[in-house]
Amino acid sequence: IAPSTPYDAKGLLNAAIRDDNPVMFLEHKMLYLGATGPVPEGDYAIPIGKADIKRAGSDVTVVATQGMVSKALGAAQALERDGISCEVIDPRT
Repeated sequence: IAPSTPYDAKGLLNAAIRDDNPVMFLEHKMLYLGATGPVPEGDYAIPIGKADIKRAGSDVTVVATQGMVSKALGAAQALERDGISCEVIDPRT
């Protein structure tokens, strides 16, 4: 498991704890050094094996994990200015 946001970190950790199989949880230091985003107070789990399509696109697909997701989203915005539609996928697990 490789979360890219604080929201994903909490939800995926909860899913890992509940999973009967061994799970390796990889945390990027970015999660502790300024990553921001909403994290619900209640209990929730993100299904293991379900990717998150961060941005829809039709010309090219970029798959990025952890700290590279935000950089991929920035690159997708730059490509859009050149008329290239870029999908960004975060596999999360």
